[in-house]
Amino acid sequence: MPAKKAEPVAAEKEMPWHEFSVTVETVVRWRDLDSYNHINNSVYLNYFEEGRIAYLYKIAELAGLKPAASHEGAASGQPLKAAFDGFSSTLTKTEVEYKGQGFLHETLVIGIRYTAVRKIFMEAEYGIWVKDDKRLLARGKSVQVAIGGSGKDFKPTRVNEKFIEFAQKLEGDRLIVVR
Repeated sequence: MPAKKAEPVAAEKEMPWHEFSVTVETVVRWRDLDSYNHINNSVYLNYFEEGRIAYLYKIAELAGLKPAASHEGAASGQPLKAAFDGFSSTLTKTEVEYKGQGFLHETLVIGIRYTAVRKIFMEAEYGIWVKDDKRLLARGKSVQVAIGGSGKDFKPTRVNEKFIEFAQKLEGDRLIVVR
């Protein structure tokens, strides 16, 4: 049975993103904007991806990989592949609920947590806030499917047990696991 997630300190509890196990900050760039000078709706999917990559870094860290090793090829899933014998995943479904507008040079906090691992599927939730005033910009969900193999031989596979173990360390008892 996984240990319960450590309780956040008082200052962290005041932050709206404290319920997310991994957070990462990013700054809104000019290329993220649309013709109305706010973040283009499609860019939120990129922010969700940044959250997933940050989660991979955290999993790689828990697996004992050094930061230099985890940085190399992070976007391609290298931390997972190195830590979990070729295991990787691909995105199959994403939902975004837009709640507000973000603008140039604002610092955003992207939160991610995995809510369930169901055989070959991994389900995640996201939140994106403006750091300064804690405005919620978007919430979202995604489903990823675990894949194994290489080249043209990629195929769905069960989520790696080591990944589940480390995800349970991050998520605690709230992670639903169906093997």
